Amino acid sequence: MRNVVLVCLDAIRKDFFDEYAGRLRDRAGIEYVQARAVSGWSVPSHASMLTGTLPHEHEIHTFDRDFSGLKREETFLGDLPDHEALGASANVYASDAFGFDGLFDAYRSVSPDRRFPEGLDAERWGQKADETGLARYLAFLRSALSHEHPLSSIANGVLVEIDDRLADAPFEKPLDDGANIVAREARRLVSAAPEPFVLFTNFMDVHGPLTPVRAYDSSLYDASPSWSSRAFDGRAVEHGEIDEIRDDIEHHRDLYAAATDYLDQVVNDLVDWLHSKTDEETTVVVTADHGENLGYEADRRLFAHRSGLTEGLLHVPLLVLNPPEGVDQIVDDYVSQLRLGELLTGLATGTVLDVTDDVIPAERIGFNIPVNPNATPLRDEDRAIRVAYEGTAKYQWDSLGNRYRYRLDRDRPSWQQLEAEDVDVSDYESTLFGVPIEEYRQRVETSSADRTASVDDAVEQRLTDLGYR
Repeated sequence: MRNVVLVCLDAIRKDFFDEYAGRLRDRAGIEYVQARAVSGWSVPSHASMLTGTLPHEHEIHTFDRDFSGLKREETFLGDLPDHEALGASANVYASDAFGFDGLFDAYRSVSPDRRFPEGLDAERWGQKADETGLARYLAFLRSALSHEHPLSSIANGVLVEIDDRLADAPFEKPLDDGANIVAREARRLVSAAPEPFVLFTNFMDVHGPLTPVRAYDSSLYDASPSWSSRAFDGRAVEHGEIDEIRDDIEHHRDLYAAATDYLDQVVNDLVDWLHSKTDEETTVVVTADHGENLGYEADRRLFAHRSGLTEGLLHVPLLVLNPPEGVDQIVDDYVSQLRLGELLTGLATGTVLDVTDDVIPAERIGFNIPVNPNATPLRDEDRAIRVAYEGTAKYQWDSLGNRYRYRLDRDRPSWQQLEAEDVDVSDYESTLFGVPIEEYRQRVETSSADRTASVDDAVEQRLTDLGYR
């Protein structure tokens, strides 16, 4: 049995990956160039990758973000009973805060606020502490020293304080947004685990907010060291106010590229380590849970991934590094992440399964930020959306009655062009989804009075920092 590793590069779109992730692409044995995410943001996409089902089927989406009810046997992990299941993630949704860790034998939930996950969570401690000034520092020190891992606890507190103090400093951030922590914890988990193992990792450094980091290649951007994507509102692009923030748009895109290049380096180093330190053959699959809108015309001038199912969001990388039998090929047929579990379980047994399809679906149940679903200003964004791919056509329809057909170009990743409106999608609706889109959306709206998951203040602050509040 082979070890299998799933590397999820959060929010990386295919066109930028192709240009800035040359290290990983060069060493890939298989590259699926027409891979598509199942949804447009982390919660439903992770659930779909695990279960091989659509969001309306697994029902882990904007109306219920909790993974704790998901059983291991309902995921591809259940098809690998002889593999130790390991995980390390910087994604707050793919963490213990939302029950994601329960699927694994050993899991590390990390963040810039908790760079040593075995230690005291400094941010969580700070949310509960009443002390101020010097008394606050002394109280934290006492808590850290009484913790099971005092040195890691102190380090967490010191690094959070450094991050806060340097937030507006006139030089690049000295620490990244979690990539090195995830890679370090992955190495620790693998070193302590028996083989064979299946390892899941999620890297968040490309996910906004973006700012210059010392480890980035500075030739890829010219933003000032203290610039942050928090400096501008992406909605201004959506409203056509481009001239006023043109420099900010370019800074954002450049830093997105630099972060992609940086992750390419970090993950490439991790792959080298895995191959040198494991006894069994280790196959690594690299993908993204979704892409990102960057304000291009093909993105419908949208920014981030709050809404929509553009190609910027759905067209994602999918590589297999060190496949069985030295396979070397580029696959240009459609692959849905609904079949990612099949691919991984096949690789674990030394088989490269055909996971391509002529027609593939994608689905979004609503906005990824908790809102009143009936709020007029957000109604166009907060809608259920479905997609079907066939040939060079992308069919998209939503719960507001819109029906579109987009033209795709296989030589232009992350691109689409509107070709027709009011098209017939009834066959795709019935064969790919089963339940009508309006019916499902109305049902979950009616049954879900509160779309905000119950989390503590530290997790709430992390969600706010990432733009989910």
